[in-house]
Amino acid sequence: MNQEWKMGIAEAAGLLRRRELSAVELLDSVLDRLQATEGYAHAWAHVDESAGREAARTADELAAKGQFAGALHGIPLGVKDVINVRGMPTEGGSESLRGIIAEEDAGAVRQLRANGAVILGKLQTHEFAFGQGTPPSRNPWSPDRYAGGSSVGSGVAVAVGSIPGALGTDTGGSVRNPAAINGLVGLKPSYGVVSSSGVVHVSHTMDHVGPIARSVEDCAALLDGMAEPKGISLLGGPVSAQIRKLSGPARLGVDRAIWTQWGVADGVVEAVEKALRVLADLGFEIVELPLPELDLALHASVAISLSEAVVHHRARLGTSAERYLPATRIMIETGALASEGDIELAWQVRHYLRSFIPRVMAQARVQALVSPTLPAIAPFASSMSSELTASPGEDSLAAALRMLSAANLTGMPAVSVPCGFANGQPVGLHIMGQQHADATVLAIANAYERATQWHQQVPVHVLPLAVAEGMPRS
Repeated sequence: MNQEWKMGIAEAAGLLRRRELSAVELLDSVLDRLQATEGYAHAWAHVDESAGREAARTADELAAKGQFAGALHGIPLGVKDVINVRGMPTEGGSESLRGIIAEEDAGAVRQLRANGAVILGKLQTHEFAFGQGTPPSRNPWSPDRYAGGSSVGSGVAVAVGSIPGALGTDTGGSVRNPAAINGLVGLKPSYGVVSSSGVVHVSHTMDHVGPIARSVEDCAALLDGMAEPKGISLLGGPVSAQIRKLSGPARLGVDRAIWTQWGVADGVVEAVEKALRVLADLGFEIVELPLPELDLALHASVAISLSEAVVHHRARLGTSAERYLPATRIMIETGALASEGDIELAWQVRHYLRSFIPRVMAQARVQALVSPTLPAIAPFASSMSSELTASPGEDSLAAALRMLSAANLTGMPAVSVPCGFANGQPVGLHIMGQQHADATVLAIANAYERATQWHQQVPVHVLPLAVAEGMPRS
């Protein structure tokens, strides 16, 4: 097997532009890796090899003429199966969408194609990205453990090398959650930077389309490739050109008291504290910044998300309710039962936090808030609870949402970057910054990543010669 699949996006893009590598060669290596790993990983819902090869050949033909579509010219990518890709199924992990073929690309996919990307296929997700049910994707670090939030296929595919980068959606952490669990980098961009058109929504207010990749540099390249032109303008230009230009030693805020309130496990705290020491050695100033108000985000986020989910799913439930998972139906029905007063209170909390958190950060001269991404390592799948109201520290969806929802509720950018291991499982470092300061958030993550080697770890449980069974190709 050729080893081009091991390349990061930025490295491969450079070789493609210098014509030291062809798009077809890169795609062949990725497809070989997919074939070798999919029997274990089950990350893919649909692989369109024919369309991928056609796009790769077109990329090479353009390159032979000295023409390049954009920074992602010839780079193969995967897309979470709640995001439309023209001519491919959009089934969202649900029987109610079985056989539905997208007629148009989602906004983010359209931008990726315009920048030269090769869209290879669709990646597994929990039903409609609600976190319910059990997708077939398996944790590459431990087959018995939870493989991540609803962008699970995106995380697993990137982790095992069957695609160098992928799109996910993040309503309450579902890009950053599987990134942390799989030892990857996952970014939730600032609200409005990346189009959410063509997405099967949980919540149009809370949903963000974001990238998962093996490095900060690769996530930055993907953000540049998927952002709308107006989004790039809001970010002050392409972030790839900014991430190594952090001006001066940044101040980073931490609230260790709330980590205790969130029930963060000792092994996770230890890994994050080591990461903070690395950042301090790099010249970052770590300051204690109490922000107990962050804990208001979970309940407000749930109320807004589920009330909006009712709007998005009402018509389909009217005709296909029996084809939804019962747990998904219950979540949507819970949204329908929310009172106008509860929803109004949730919106008031959102408005409050959107102004309060940035103001506190500015007063403290803090450029970012740093914390663990998740309260614990990946739980065993058999004990994972999908309840939204479980207690802190439990193996539950709520435990993850509690720590990550603030970024979705406020629209602030946030990234998870690998920072070590606890009991043999990856731990993520979470960095959240001011609205439209995505470049600053990524620059801090990049500085940390360049000083460590955690992002270079490859899951050991996926063998290169694993037998692929039932791989979904067309």
